[in-house]
Amino acid sequence: MGYGSLLNLLWRTGELVGRGFVGVSGERVEVVSRGEQASGNVWSGVDIVVDGERRRGTVVIGGSTELPQNVVLRIVESCVPPVLGPDDELVTQVTYSIDPGLVERYDALRAGAAKRGCAGRIASKDPLYRTELMTALLVRRLQRKTARVEEVFANSQRDWNQTFWVLLLEVMGGNRNREVYSELARRVRMITVSREKGTAGAVETLLVGGAGFLDDVDGGLFRHLAAKHSVVPLRTGDWDVARMYPVNHPKNRLRQVAALVGKHDFLLDRVLDCLNGEDVERLFSLPSPPVGVPLSRSAGRLGASKASLVGINLVAPLMFAYGRGTGRDELCERALDLLGSIGAEENSKLRGWYDGGCRAASAFESQALLELGNEFCAHGLCAECRLGRGEIVQVNKKLPIFAV
Repeated sequence: MGYGSLLNLLWRTGELVGRGFVGVSGERVEVVSRGEQASGNVWSGVDIVVDGERRRGTVVIGGSTELPQNVVLRIVESCVPPVLGPDDELVTQVTYSIDPGLVERYDALRAGAAKRGCAGRIASKDPLYRTELMTALLVRRLQRKTARVEEVFANSQRDWNQTFWVLLLEVMGGNRNREVYSELARRVRMITVSREKGTAGAVETLLVGGAGFLDDVDGGLFRHLAAKHSVVPLRTGDWDVARMYPVNHPKNRLRQVAALVGKHDFLLDRVLDCLNGEDVERLFSLPSPPVGVPLSRSAGRLGASKASLVGINLVAPLMFAYGRGTGRDELCERALDLLGSIGAEENSKLRGWYDGGCRAASAFESQALLELGNEFCAHGLCAECRLGRGEIVQVNKKLPIFAV
């Protein structure tokens, strides 16, 4: 097994600065500065001394990465043949051998990652450490989600209202038909919906008819609206509705969206004004259908549970992305506070954390734990995780770092 990521961590901590090595070809090598991480296991602006000659350039850790320009050192796990860099100069190479005690600890962390073996360690940390850890993970998750918002924004002619509209339909529909909801939002645009809000039943007819469920709308009204706004309906076969509960059927979800649009003006502004989970629930909850009206033929009730998911998966990410995109830092802070006011999620991806004793106090923490589990634990990236790094460095202080 390779330990390139572990070596990369030790390089990042500066443990190798000031240390001397013997190169593969017998050179005397001293690390003067670690430089800056350019990407992954590539570090730029590194200062080394080779046989008394000072050199500045790029260091590559591990043997698999293609060598970049200006490479002055490569650190490899085992002795390898001499290699030329892009400039046809012989690259100085150093082999490493990490102390077995450190390897053992690292392997133990990775072995437990899939089952969230660090749950108990997180639970036992003091509140300040836990808050700092969760905040860093949550910000990272929101930054990743911001990339999706920015993608939709770019594809929506940089129109924030249309961006919100696409994301709203995606979140309301859930993962199962996400791409189809996105396509519907592009065919029946926010500006079209806004223009027809004053016509009774027009928004619902546009959405349900535009989704391809033409038998469930007033055909005459839909044909008129479709011609007026150049709406080309989807086909019913585009939707995956097999074994779907009626409450989740696209026809029902789209009626709920139509009811939301009819309930509020300037919906994006109201979303950005949300301060807590109660605001989100008031904004997105809909009343139960009248007595005797089947759920499948009404807007249905968008309850507190679904409203919370909308807050987590739409309101907070959109608020964070909008704040970054418009320079309104207070919205980024508000997005974090909003998640802190919404109850924690309960799902299979969080079960390992909860069973191990690390329960989330709010959506702030459950989203952070999802980020940790999905982006680090699932890939065995313990050397990249703040918690894992701390444990490795702590063990490393008690052991020789390298046997060179």
